Amino acid sequence: MKPGAQPMPSGTIKRQAIWAAAAAAMLGLLFSVAWRADAARITQVTPQGKVAQVRQVVVKFDESMVAFGAPDLPAPARIKCNDASASAGQPRWIDDKTWAWDFTADLPPGVACSVDLNDGLKSSAGQALTGPRHYAFATGGPFVQNVQPYGGEIEEDQAFVVRLNGPATDASVQQHVWCESSGLGNRIPVKNVDAATRTELLKRFRLQKEAARVLTLQCQQTLPSGAKAQLVYGKGVASPSGIANDVERRFDFNVREPFAASFSCERENAKAPCTPLRPLRVQFNAPILRTEAEKIRIKGRTARSNRPSPLTTKTRKPAPSNSPRRCPNAPT
Repeated sequence: MKPGAQPMPSGTIKRQAIWAAAAAAMLGLLFSVAWRADAARITQVTPQGKVAQVRQVVVKFDESMVAFGAPDLPAPARIKCNDASASAGQPRWIDDKTWAWDFTADLPPGVACSVDLNDGLKSSAGQALTGPRHYAFATGGPFVQNVQPYGGEIEEDQAFVVRLNGPATDASVQQHVWCESSGLGNRIPVKNVDAATRTELLKRFRLQKEAARVLTLQCQQTLPSGAKAQLVYGKGVASPSGIANDVERRFDFNVREPFAASFSCERENAKAPCTPLRPLRVQFNAPILRTEAEKIRIKGRTARSNRPSPLTTKTRKPAPSNSPRRCPNAPT
């Protein structure tokens, strides 16, 4: 400060500093706007990350990239996947700012793809593209589309038909799929049903053409009758390419009650024998085979036995997921 000069008030200094900072910010903003005005950029690329179902890739720009309607419009990006056959498709411009790659079919699980923008890409006005040039996505591991039976009552040795959205390795299924039961405290591993049973199940549910992505499983241990049970499709079930599922799903069931049969007839009183001219009834708490029902005999005090009339033999048609029970201890 020069001799005799008076110091500047502190309030004035603060105001000057504020104005200087504001001017610098304004210049930076103007520079940024000018820089952006001379560059094209991507506003959106879908899909990205892990996506279960993919049929299309879409790239959107903030500037017109092509003279829309012109023949032989160039593709702005390259799509590359680890499964070349699954990634087959056709490119197209939806409009002058939106480009798409349409896959021939939905991508199966275990597919990883990259989207790479072409070098030297410019807008139709000649503006160079700025920003990221590489994007990626994957379809994730196999997930469950359907389970048969779907809830409700099951047998103690129930076979499960599990339809996935794509193939899974047997090793990962054995490791990450299991059964649980309220009557047992530990996990129950699963096993594949035998070849004959698998063939029958695939035919019953018309899944022969989809066999590669269908699991036919049983719990390795017989489930306790009357207990609650779950089939657990855990995290880690992997596709042949090694990409694993990361979502656990649980399917609830009730194991049917122990097989039981009851006999009833009309009597004159509680201590009297059955009235011989009135119907005799044997009832079961689950469906049985008709051939088993026809083995029932009525025996009197003599050695003679009588076969029930076919008209009085009633059996209920079993549900497709369960087989009828045999009745080795049915009353005679």
